[in-house]
Amino acid sequence: MVTLGRLLRAAQDLLFRLGDAFGARGARWEWKKQTWRQALEARVASWENLERGVRARTRMCRECRTLVQRRELTCSSCGASMSGIPSGGPGRLLSLISPAFGTVTTLLITVNVGMSLLILIVWGSVGAAAGPMRFLSPPIGALYAFGAKVWPAAFHGEPWRLITANYLHGGLLHLLFNCYTLANLGPLIEESFGSRKFFTIYTTCGVFAFVASTLFSRTTAVGASGALFGLVGFAIAFGRFRGGSVGRMISDYLVRWLVYGVVMFFMPGIDNIAHIGGLIAGGVLGLVVTPGEPKSRGGEIALRVLFAAALLATLGSFAAMALTYGRHIEDLRQAGMLSG
Repeated sequence: MVTLGRLLRAAQDLLFRLGDAFGARGARWEWKKQTWRQALEARVASWENLERGVRARTRMCRECRTLVQRRELTCSSCGASMSGIPSGGPGRLLSLISPAFGTVTTLLITVNVGMSLLILIVWGSVGAAAGPMRFLSPPIGALYAFGAKVWPAAFHGEPWRLITANYLHGGLLHLLFNCYTLANLGPLIEESFGSRKFFTIYTTCGVFAFVASTLFSRTTAVGASGALFGLVGFAIAFGRFRGGSVGRMISDYLVRWLVYGVVMFFMPGIDNIAHIGGLIAGGVLGLVVTPGEPKSRGGEIALRVLFAAALLATLGSFAAMALTYGRHIEDLRQAGMLSG
């Protein structure tokens, strides 16, 4: 970066000399040269600061201001979580280009959108005749093949549907509403509890939501709203009973989301049982999960095991969906739901 700065300054000086040679004179010309020099110096300084940030091997604890190795999850001095504090390396560069890059919230939204686009490209939609609420809605056969919650399959040989169903949506409005909710709720929990706990909570709530749905409802269901209700329940329970005065304020604010949920109870086609299941699971977790990274070795080991289980279960579920896709297409053909 230092070499680049020198080259840019040399190029700028050359341009100034050319201007002088072609007769540029006067106070206005000198003022412009000074302004352009200052702008270049400011830009080069920002690039050098960026380079130092990328190269940095330590980051500062927000609680005690101690410099901690960038790969450490907790402060070695006070034990505070280092979650959310920028570290060096390529991730630092990408986080400056896109501030939300690398967060679990962004990853979840990306997968949700990506699955909807994939289904739209491969299967298309049911068309505008289905009405505005079903705009860009995928065919029911597509949702079945890509892992929707289907009774009794979810309890008879295909439990992976309890996870994949969380990443499928029934139309554009369904997708946009859930992504908007996740973008608002996700950072609130992820920044306070850490990425690993957040993903584990999200996955657990989503699974419990569709377990409840499968037990008490035989309709095909998809969507992240069960997991999102879980996040609401988690934040309300933690804020109300363990978060102090600030937590209670956040809890009171999030109760408004439940009001929207009550309104959704009266809308057709909504899997209310999944919402209730996710909400209960999130509320229970909110009473036992602590914020930040673990401060003991045993807690760290437990979190690693739980996070690994959630991650492997999710990846394994998508792998199972892909491996059984062809068989499900054949099932649809035999049932007369697919031509060819």
